[in-house]
Amino acid sequence: MSRAGKTPGRKGRQRAGAAFGGRRAKMMDLTVKETAEAVKGRIKGEETLSKRICGVSTDSREDSSGKLFIAIKGPRFDAHDYIEDALSRGAVAAISERAEEPGGASGAIIYVESTMKALADLAEHCRGLFRGRVAAITGSAGKTTTKDLTASVLSQRYRTLKSEGNLNNEIGLPKMAFKLDKSHEAAVFEMGMNHAGEIGRLSKIARPDICVITNVGTAHIENFGSQQGILAAKAEIFDFMSPGGVAVLNGDDPYLASLRGDPRLEGGKTIFYGLNSGELRAENVEDLGIEGMLCDITGQGMSFKARIPLPGMHMVYNALAAAAVGLEMGLGAQEIQNGIESFAPSKNRMEISRAKFGTIINDSYNANPASMEAALEVLANSKEGRKIAVLGGMFELGVHAKELHERVGRKAAQVGVDILICVGELAQHIRSAYEKETLHGKALSFETNQECLERIEGILETGDVILVKASRAVGLESVAEKLKSL
Repeated sequence: MSRAGKTPGRKGRQRAGAAFGGRRAKMMDLTVKETAEAVKGRIKGEETLSKRICGVSTDSREDSSGKLFIAIKGPRFDAHDYIEDALSRGAVAAISERAEEPGGASGAIIYVESTMKALADLAEHCRGLFRGRVAAITGSAGKTTTKDLTASVLSQRYRTLKSEGNLNNEIGLPKMAFKLDKSHEAAVFEMGMNHAGEIGRLSKIARPDICVITNVGTAHIENFGSQQGILAAKAEIFDFMSPGGVAVLNGDDPYLASLRGDPRLEGGKTIFYGLNSGELRAENVEDLGIEGMLCDITGQGMSFKARIPLPGMHMVYNALAAAAVGLEMGLGAQEIQNGIESFAPSKNRMEISRAKFGTIINDSYNANPASMEAALEVLANSKEGRKIAVLGGMFELGVHAKELHERVGRKAAQVGVDILICVGELAQHIRSAYEKETLHGKALSFETNQECLERIEGILETGDVILVKASRAVGLESVAEKLKSL
């Protein structure tokens, strides 16, 4: 069945991101003068022009030794107030919008009109020094797991840097660009958004060679008005794609399928993937419950059987996207198969763990309507005892919030959730729809996580399978950790 590619050699067996032995040669190894030129800033402190900067910090509480401190204005703080503190902690220089000069501490000040723009300009400069290939991944759901899968695949042959945690926005992505060093041969960057224009600005920094869009759902629809608006915002990823770049798109998503023949993709290559259509397909899909998924990945002159170690049909789509990127990066079937089967998800992303009472599916990192429904499918397909869903609210849905939460409630009833536990005000819409639809299940509500923590142990029975999921701000990971401790 499998047509294996090149067997990974010494490089493929090294962990992702490992250096070529000894000290890393960082892209972020610039002089103060070079840094000022990259951000088009004015320098105060001529005697420091030749000093070298070894990293970037936006938090004065971090170790600042040898670094550049960029003073970012946030909604609740202004880091300009901490420039002197960062310089006293060993920062070589600081980037500031303020005309006045902090006194006391030594170090250069680089004055700019916007520190956020300076952060982006410097990251773009560092990306320009990188000679490896960059894959960028966005989508309404599944982008983090697709990023992890893709990095696992590419690391079978290349030393690969991938976005860490939630570093996928206009502060996080630059921080990842600053981590590039000359040992890296590939990079996988995740791009998130909640407003139009963000993906375009991130694309300008990343200059991706391969652009992946996983799907177009309803996440953040409050800010876009419609899924067509979300599609337009996601498609900004192509704005700064490298000439002759590759677009990897979910062909089963009707919004993404409409991009076939899009003029922005002319001169490059487009790969559609899916179960029903596309150049790369998954066939003979077998659901193994919480043990994962099994399928044949075929197309583009390649065919192999892959066991995906996480459950859910959505994981098949994520694996297809990763396989497409691997193919474009020259990997063979065996390398791609190894990468898919050995990947580990990011923390709180569909983490499966066993407790004395049963099984926990911890997907508490974030949630939107599509990922909620996919997670409920995973719970329903588990082959064990009672199915319990602990769900919190989903944010940034605007006028669609009630309708979309009710849709999740109906889904929970349709897939046979035995006990629905709703936490917080928004989740009450889930409960109301569930109670109208369910034939045998029961629902409970808690106003706070603490109330849920205090009561949940008394609900459990041996053999239970519990899904924990909500938007990040709800903080349901505390419930997942409590369950693990039992």
